[in-house]
This record gives sequence, structure tokens and C-alpha cells, in this order.
Amino acid sequence: MNLRQFYQQLNHRPGFVAGLLFFLLALALLAWAGVQVNNYLQSQQASPIKQVRLYGDFQHIQASKLQQRLQQEYVGNFFRVDVDQVQQFLQQQPWVYQVAVRKQWPDTLLVVVTEQQPVAVWNQQQLLNNKGQLFTAPLSELIPVLPRLHGPEGSEQDALTMFGHIQSLLQLHQFSAEQLWLNERFSWRLQLQDGLALKLGRQDTMKRLQRFIELYPTMQNHREQALAEIDLRYDTGIAVRYANTEPKRKA
Repeated sequence: MNLRQFYQQLNHRPGFVAGLLFFLLALALLAWAGVQVNNYLQSQQASPIKQVRLYGDFQHIQASKLQQRLQQEYVGNFFRVDVDQVQQFLQQQPWVYQVAVRKQWPDTLLVVVTEQQPVAVWNQQQLLNNKGQLFTAPLSELIPVLPRLHGPEGSEQDALTMFGHIQSLLQLHQFSAEQLWLNERFSWRLQLQDGLALKLGRQDTMKRLQRFIELYPTMQNHREQALAEIDLRYDTGIAVRYANTEPKRKA
């Protein structure tokens, strides 16, 4: 079939011609749309993150300094900023417990930081949060005065739980604990805020503490010297050491 015959056939099939024209137009539109999308993406590759918004309830974290660090390190191309890297950077900062980071179109980095909640100093070097987890932060930056707990590695949760029980009982009777030790033999030793030390041993710890509470008024009034240490590990008595004296057994 020659070209003349082809055009003659087309003249007799207008529907075919319309369909062909529509198909060609659709291809052209798709090609144009593809070019426009590519141009848009290329232009947006240079879109900068212009601001960092930092949210959180901070007591120890200096929000202005942290936000300044984020501005210096991560303000830049919107698409190239790696959220995981920002999170990793923040998790390495003192006092940071949890982090959530996301980008908000067109130019903002949103950062939500949950601060660590310290409840005790552990072995004079680290801190315990309210979940019994260890973390490291400058002790000099502590705002509240915290109790000090001591013990072997891995005993943090036990020490924190025991301290909670002890403190609850003591506060009912106007006492307050300051330090608690757990030694390698799993024996407890307590120091009150006034400096009085209590040896509580390994067993019946709370019963022995209750015995101290009941006997304390009598011991306090028995002598003029201040009480220094009370050993409550005896089944039938206690040993009391007054300031600048040798221990004395009490029946």
C-alpha cells in the first residue's frame, strides 16, 4: 500500500485519526510533565534549612547553646540533612534521654528532646535516672542535691529500689537518707542526712530500720554525745557508737 492509499484509508477512518492524535498529545504531555518535575527537583536540591526549632522541658540542658550547635552543624540543604545523624549527635550530648527529629517543609528542622531525670549519684561518678538506668553527665551541673548510692557493678536497680523503700519509711518519721551502700557481700549500710550511719546487714533490712526508728528517742536521750553509728545486725540488740567513743553494745 502506497502513501496515497494510506491517506485515503485514513479519510475513511476519522476515529482512528482522533485516537492517534490523542495518543501523541498524551505522550507530549507526559514528556513535558517529566521535564517540569525534573526541573523542580533540581531547583529544590538547593533548598536550605533556614531554622532549627528545639522543644523540650529543660532543667540541665542549656537550650540556647544546643540550638546554636544544631544551627552550625545541620542548617543546610533540606534534602541532604540526615535525620539519623542529627539524632545520633543529640544522643551523645549530656543530659539527653530521648530525641525525635523530623524535617518540616520547606525550611525547618524540628527537634524534640527529652531530658534525663536524675534521681541519684552512683559511685560518685555517674548518675541514675528515674528508670534506674546509668548515664554520664557533669556532676557539677546538678541542680538539686541528690542522694548518693554505692554498690557493685550491676546493682544499680537494686540499690535504687532499696533506697526508695528506706526513704519512704524514714520520711514518715521525720528522717531522711543521704547515702546508701551495698557491699560485695550484699550487706546494706545507710547514712542519714545528719551524718548518723546505720548498719543494716543483708536480711530483714526494713525490720531493722523500723527497730532503729522505735529506739532512736531512747538512744538520743541516753547520753549527751551525738550518735555516730548504730549497728542493727544483732538479733537481740544493737551496738551504738557515739561521737569520739568506742562502740558499745546495747541489750
